[in-house]
Amino acid sequence: MTGAAILALGAAFCFALALILTQFGLRSVPSWRSPLYSIVSSNFAAWAGAALFVDWRGFDLRAAAIFAAVGCVFPVVVSILAVRANERLGPAVAGAVGNVTPVFAVLGAVLFLGEHIGFGQLAGLTLVVGGVALMALRGGTGGRHWSAWVLAIPLAAALVRGAIQPAIKTGLALWHEPLAAAAIGYAVSSVVIVSLVGRRALRAGPANPVGRLWFVAVGLSNGTATFLLYAALGLGSIAVVAPLVAVFPLMAVVMSYLFLRDERLHVIGLLGIVVSVAGVIVLLVAG
Repeated sequence: MTGAAILALGAAFCFALALILTQFGLRSVPSWRSPLYSIVSSNFAAWAGAALFVDWRGFDLRAAAIFAAVGCVFPVVVSILAVRANERLGPAVAGAVGNVTPVFAVLGAVLFLGEHIGFGQLAGLTLVVGGVALMALRGGTGGRHWSAWVLAIPLAAALVRGAIQPAIKTGLALWHEPLAAAAIGYAVSSVVIVSLVGRRALRAGPANPVGRLWFVAVGLSNGTATFLLYAALGLGSIAVVAPLVAVFPLMAVVMSYLFLRDERLHVIGLLGIVVSVAGVIVLLVAG
């Protein structure tokens, strides 16, 4: 197994772990407040690591500008959408639906670039849509119920997550420092989230300290996943990295079974997750 593959699987594990930890944090901290702790804690951790391990002598302004531009939307927008999706859908379903990024890539290529869709891509697209439809048809899991429109929340997160990967790949080609990329992006995202909810958090008073710690753990897990993803993209191609990261919803299913007894999926919901993840992998391999 290549280094890029190992890093990608590590990123998948950390993304899945963050979904599970979020459920514990949401028991005492409202969803609107949670990214404030998760993103800012990730920012401090990323900069601590960058100060120790990044060779700043190779600093490239163009790469830093790309990483900063990405930070305006990632991870801040994805974090906001992901925690809302997790709250409404549960970690396994939110992870699976939020992982359909390749669908947007294929549709964008067909609609705007005039590309033709191949049989493999069509099969993958059909599997993804079918899997999401199964999850929407089930409409709930573990006593949790939702309307089909709620699936739009993780779908929006997938759109943002997919859009940033080529930009990060471009930046790393100019300056191969994944930890610097994560640190710069998190610094900008921290400014954005403080601007959005900082004043409201001050008015609301201190949050539950246990809840804050859970979301600090979420931030560290997501931050580690982001660094591992960037490092994997720096070593290998998106075609190798993305399918392996795409298995994180299945890891979330296993973790939900082990740690969240109330989040166990019904058969149809589990089938929907398996089908959608398989579709994502087929899409990436066919592309």
